[in-house]
Amino acid sequence: MADGALRGVPGAADDAYDRQRRGTLQLLLARGVFFASAYVVSAILARALGPADYGIYGVIVSQLFWLEMVVHAGVPASTSKIIAAGRHDPDAVAGAARVLLLGVSGLLLVAGWTLAPAVAELMRIPDGETLYRLAIIDLPFAAIYASYEGILYGHRRFGVLATALVAYGLFRVAAVLTLAWLGVSVGGALLAMVSASLAVCVLLGRLQPLRGFRTERATIAEIARFAGPMALCLISGQILVNLDLWLLQSLWTGEGEVVGEYVGSMNLARILAVIPTVQAGVLFSSVAWAAASGDKARAVRHIQEASRFAIVIAAGACVVLGTNGSDVLAILFSSAYAEGQRFLPLQLVAFALFALLDVFANALMAAGRQRIVAAVLTATVPLAWVSSYVLIPRIGPTGAAISLVLGVAFAGAVTGLIARRHFGALIRSSTVIRVLVAATVVGFAGAAVHMPGPWVLLKLVLLGSLYLATLFLLKEITPGDVGFPGKG
Repeated sequence: MADGALRGVPGAADDAYDRQRRGTLQLLLARGVFFASAYVVSAILARALGPADYGIYGVIVSQLFWLEMVVHAGVPASTSKIIAAGRHDPDAVAGAARVLLLGVSGLLLVAGWTLAPAVAELMRIPDGETLYRLAIIDLPFAAIYASYEGILYGHRRFGVLATALVAYGLFRVAAVLTLAWLGVSVGGALLAMVSASLAVCVLLGRLQPLRGFRTERATIAEIARFAGPMALCLISGQILVNLDLWLLQSLWTGEGEVVGEYVGSMNLARILAVIPTVQAGVLFSSVAWAAASGDKARAVRHIQEASRFAIVIAAGACVVLGTNGSDVLAILFSSAYAEGQRFLPLQLVAFALFALLDVFANALMAAGRQRIVAAVLTATVPLAWVSSYVLIPRIGPTGAAISLVLGVAFAGAVTGLIARRHFGALIRSSTVIRVLVAATVVGFAGAAVHMPGPWVLLKLVLLGSLYLATLFLLKEITPGDVGFPGKG
């Protein structure tokens, strides 16, 4: 049913809004499992490899994920938007998307294989040529997953995506446990990651069988037209949140263990990446459907709900983890990574700001303003590079973290102003006030209680519960937010 047909149907807007909430909740729970499994994997690898090798692993994986963003090239989002518009046969759109994605991944695989020696030399990674070539085997599997992502978001089949996320996390844990039994190495860890990607693609093939590779020129051309600016957005955004680590690896002349500590604290801060990864596709498809039906009020409602979700989760994580980082890092990755507390608060702030940037960017892109978003993010990358190049040689990893915050804050502020001008109010002031009150309460409670060693995990649970309870008392969180009947 085309979304345009929803106009005038009683309760249709509320149904779409409720579907967004259910989809966000499903993906939040699945992403929670995925992130928990990711931290199990990180804990095993960090302890087994040690800070120096774990730093190398972290740099290679961050560059692989960036390449996978290049593979995606905005195609999943384009697929979702075109299906929402209802002008093409969904099977034709899905087939065209697969052709584009696999074609791009094949080209990047060849290019990456050829350039691996040069990249390894630039990053000063011993035996990096072999490691990079092992990592990029993952690219075709990333392309297959992306093709499923676009079609499932377009049909708003969030439950299937949630199932895939949970399975992917469990596959990774199983692969790393097998690796731990056989013997851990950086190369082995990369192959374990590739094997998990292969397994989740096989699972998706069973849940949603492929229906061929259609190459209708009109459909491919429309996907490519929309995907071009989207690709710039995704690629520039990933550069923005990884450039600090890449330049730290390239410019830092001190001990290699420091890079490992930085990777450890960054992996903890990346828990906030749960926000954009959970709701980006849900928000994008919801705003795209609202835009296709000409319902601006519903689009604004979706954006405000997304920004509320981002602010609530980000503020809670910043205040709970930022004040207990050293103990948490020691428990997760071993005491060798506890010094990462020096960089953690800045990294948490950066990823919190990135969550809001992602909300503004996805809203604008869903409304057809992707070129503006691409221009802002692309223009920000050189500024972030300059700040890293200036600060890292002078103050080391702290300079890298500061440059990360500056880059994301600049891009978020500019994108937010543009989105506000296009849609109107994006964030409810009442949400900001209530979240600040709850964060202050938790901050004072956390400072008053010290629980050493493993007991800090109980402290995190208690502080998180206090934060949610305070928001519930302030009526910022309602029973409707967790799927129970009630006013949401």
